[in-house]
Amino acid sequence: MWRDRTNLFISYRQSYSHHPQKKPRYGGPSNGFGDDAGDERRGLMSAGAFEDDGDAVIEMDLLPPRWLDIQDEVTEYLAEISKQNRRLEQLHQKHVLPGFDDDDVKKREEREIEQLTQEITRGFQNCQKAIKRIEKMVRDSKQNGTISKGEETMAKNLKISLASRVGDVSAMFRKKQSAYLKKLRALGGLASPSGLRSPTPVQNPYNDPALQESDADRSFSQSTLLQTAQKRLTHDPNATLIAQREREIEDIAQGIIELANIFQELQTMVIDQGSMLDRIDYNVERMATDVKAADKELTVATGYQKRSVKRKIMLLLVILVAGMFILLSLKLSRKGGSTSPPATPPPAAPEVPPPTFQITARSIRAERQDLAKPSRDWHRRKRRLWRGLEDPALL
Repeated sequence: MWRDRTNLFISYRQSYSHHPQKKPRYGGPSNGFGDDAGDERRGLMSAGAFEDDGDAVIEMDLLPPRWLDIQDEVTEYLAEISKQNRRLEQLHQKHVLPGFDDDDVKKREEREIEQLTQEITRGFQNCQKAIKRIEKMVRDSKQNGTISKGEETMAKNLKISLASRVGDVSAMFRKKQSAYLKKLRALGGLASPSGLRSPTPVQNPYNDPALQESDADRSFSQSTLLQTAQKRLTHDPNATLIAQREREIEDIAQGIIELANIFQELQTMVIDQGSMLDRIDYNVERMATDVKAADKELTVATGYQKRSVKRKIMLLLVILVAGMFILLSLKLSRKGGSTSPPATPPPAAPEVPPPTFQITARSIRAERQDLAKPSRDWHRRKRRLWRGLEDPALL
């Protein structure tokens, strides 16, 4: 079985924090820089760890309060009760079923049921006694002056926590016993004690429903005992079987009454710390309100976060566009400053279309005339020469 040592560790840590640490002493000289071994030793050893003889002496802190061991004790009791409760529930289901078993089997089952019921009831009583011991230990420690205010508050909180745990388990067991008692009453032919059962008080904010159920179960069990005693006075041919059934009913009813008393005392322990519970309830309500407000703020923050991502992307695109525009402007300005104004180009020569050679009748005639013209000029000069020879005045 595993044991929870969390509270013990917390007690060790809290009790250690009450003692101030002293400046450690070292056996050897220091070189001013320190080494890893020295740092580790300073972190692990407390003040005065090294004595003159060279042996390491570790100062032991105060032991945890004794009432912390009661938590482990109550936890073991509850674990054993839970195991026995499962076994008892199986026997209850088997015992109320109709069958053809002989009386010996039924009696053996009844004895086992009675034994388990008594052991479970005894376990709850042990838990109750253990929880009461916490208060006694705290009171003795206060008289001796060996307990602080924080440890006293811690002990009260532990007592309330254990009382609540035991109360919940005992209430669940009491309900199962009440249901089993009703089945036995139906099998035994007993009428429902509605007239003898005290009415359940009206619920209001100042009444604990658990205490109301406990009072109702107690009154139901007492009425069952009274009705069983009245039926015992009547004569019946099956007196032995009826007496056995009535005895079993009485045992269960008596056990329910004891459980109701235990539960009431445990609830009284919790109610004694009413102001603390009220503060806890107030803190729980405030926590619920704060959690809802925090959820709304987280929703708004999530929306802002999503929108901020989109805005960042848009801003990045705008910056990129502006940067490209600036780079383009710089490039164009540099290109315009480096180039000189262009020189005026020379006038273009008129375009002369290439000559086209068309062979026509006119062109042929002109060519003939061109060919005939030198011959005519030659003939003219020739005639002039002959005339000059004849008439020199003409020359």
